[in-house]
Amino acid sequence: MNGVKLLLLDCSPRNDKSTSRHFTQHLLPALANLTAGEVQVTRRNLGIEPLPAITAEYAESLLLPAADAKARFGEALALSDELIEELDKADVLWISTPVHNFTVPAVLKAWIDHVVRRDVTFVATEAGKVGLLRDRPTFVAVTSGGAMFHEPPRQPDFFRPYLSTVLGVMGLKNVTFMHANGLAFSDEPLSTVEAKAAQWIGEGKFNHVSESINPLSSDISV
Repeated sequence: MNGVKLLLLDCSPRNDKSTSRHFTQHLLPALANLTAGEVQVTRRNLGIEPLPAITAEYAESLLLPAADAKARFGEALALSDELIEELDKADVLWISTPVHNFTVPAVLKAWIDHVVRRDVTFVATEAGKVGLLRDRPTFVAVTSGGAMFHEPPRQPDFFRPYLSTVLGVMGLKNVTFMHANGLAFSDEPLSTVEAKAAQWIGEGKFNHVSESINPLSSDISV
């Protein structure tokens, strides 16, 4: 049986103190435990090893049809090609991230800028942008020190609307958000994160995955 390929984007710069990384470490095994099979994890440590910002050549390439852009700016597009290939091969996308100033961290935005590419991951039509990538389960494990994600809202949330929209542009519409917030007010934020992870698992957030991809296993390390 073929294994499941999972692309993990880790967006925290905080090493062992990262609440979002701790959140993922308690959530991800539950996803893997659903069924039998091997999970192959490709991990991008964006928070610790940030991607470079897009260059002038890359920006110019976006104005050209894909074939012309490749011919003229192939070297400048090499990293983008690599990141898009990683994403395209993944059966599951997992984003582990904090909130920075009401939205996604700059390191995640840099990844987005490299993979949202005209005529490669989306096409522009008169009706709007249409994604070229196949949909797949996408999980966002997000932590916040402040009062994000409350109903009714207690502060602006530009995180979920933006990330849902930009992933949808590429064709990734099956997005599940799992959040642990208010951690700045917790005496034991890592323990709070563990309890919140257990709550999300108990709510069956991963139950739909087995219908979408090859069987998963508990043989996974994060």
